[in-house]
Order: sequence, then structure tokens, then C-alpha cells
Amino acid sequence: MSGTWTVDPNTLQTLRLSEARKAFDGGDLDRALIEAEELLDEDPSHKGALELVSQAALCIGDVVMALEALNRFVELHTPDSKLLHSLAVARFQDVDYPGALVAAEQATGLEPSLAPAWHYQGLALERMEKHAEAEKRFAKAADHDSENFPIHPGWNDIDWPQLLDTALQRLPTQIQGFYDGVPIRFADFPAVADLLEHYPPLSPFTDALYRGSLEEGADPWVERPTYLVLFPGNLSRPALDHSEIVKRITDALMHEAMHWLGTAEPSGE
Repeated sequence: MSGTWTVDPNTLQTLRLSEARKAFDGGDLDRALIEAEELLDEDPSHKGALELVSQAALCIGDVVMALEALNRFVELHTPDSKLLHSLAVARFQDVDYPGALVAAEQATGLEPSLAPAWHYQGLALERMEKHAEAEKRFAKAADHDSENFPIHPGWNDIDWPQLLDTALQRLPTQIQGFYDGVPIRFADFPAVADLLEHYPPLSPFTDALYRGSLEEGADPWVERPTYLVLFPGNLSRPALDHSEIVKRITDALMHEAMHWLGTAEPSGE
């Protein structure tokens, strides 16, 4: 006697989701995405797969994929506080500050002790220039988790020109020369319009941005940016240690220079 052996489709879905979660927990985000997306190919509304795709996409910095999965989840299922916080993070990274605020407020409405969601409310309000209200939300985050979300005393009392001078001196000699004559300014945070010039948008946590464009065929070592902006509001978070801030300024200056120069590399110190 012979017969065909089959596995219940629900069992297969459970096994595939289990493998995807195992890969995610083990740090194999690419495999987790592949497994979860294959599950969504079979069942586009699968709750666990949508949640896993959103988490893995956020971890790798793919805000477009994360938002697609999160928006579909919210459309089809009732989100919990953790998922609403993830939605707030994704919207914030997508430079949708009002949308991030709404999602984060919904998260703390379900779970008032969820410190990260209070923190993101503060971040969104801060960038919406509602500073007094932002301080209240940051205080709420600190009340629930002071170790990970301590009160930030601000960056206005820091001697930013001095830290910038120190950072410039740490750059390779040719990169110091690259910045010679390039005005360097300060602004609390990147302007929304500047972040949205790119797709996907640049991260709101960007530490520096150059402004200006390079004419086709021009020598990037000769033709330099119009100016560069450093963002103290980002550079001073999460720590106010001056040595750490100098390192971040140095890294930001190097990154922006290399981006302008493209494949060109300095020939020596």
C-alpha cells in the first residue's frame, strides 16, 4: 500500500517562521529577511512575517522596507506597543516627525513605561522645535530608564569652535588642506529639506553635511564644497564627553570629504 505524504501548510509556515526568528536572533539578518519574505509570498498578511521583516529591515537601515511592512501590519492587524514604537522609529528615520510622534504616543498609551517610545517623542518634538514639550518627554524616558535615556543637559555651553579645531588637526594633512577655505557652520539639526533631497532620506541623526555641487569634469581637490554644516544636537548625543565628540567630528569631516572626493584618495599624510 502506498500513499502521498503531505505536511499541513500551517505547520510549514510555523517552521519557516521559526527558522526566520532563529536567524534574526542569531544576527543573520539577510537570512531572516529571505525566510520571512518567502513566507509573505505565500501569505502576504502573515502577522509574524510582517513583524519580522520590519524588525530586520530596521536593523539593516532599510527604512523603506521597514515602513512598507509596518504600514501593512497596522492595516491588517492590531499593533502592540513594541510594534508601534518600531513604527515611530521608522517614521522618524523617514523624516516624518509628526507621524513618528503619533506612533510613539500610541505606544506609550498602551505601555506607559516604554522608555524608548517616550524618548522618540522627545526626538520628534525637538526637531519640530517644540522644545519645552520635548524636555517633558525626555524626562519621562529618564524616569523609566535613566541608564539608557539619561537627561541630556544640552549642547549650547560646549565650545564647538575649539572642538572643531582639535578635530581638524587630527585629519590627514591633505584632508586638512581640502577643508582650508571651506566655511564650516553649526546648526542644531539637519534641515528636513536637506535630508529629503535624497532617496531614501538621509538619517536625521546625520552628524555633518556639505553643501554645494561638483561640476562635471572638475577636480574635486580644487573645486570644494560651498560650505559644510556640523550638527551639535546629534554630535553631542548620547554622550557629552568632549573626546568622544571630537572623534565624531573628525569622523564626520572625513566622511564628508571622502563623499565629495568620490574615489579620489589623499596621496599621503
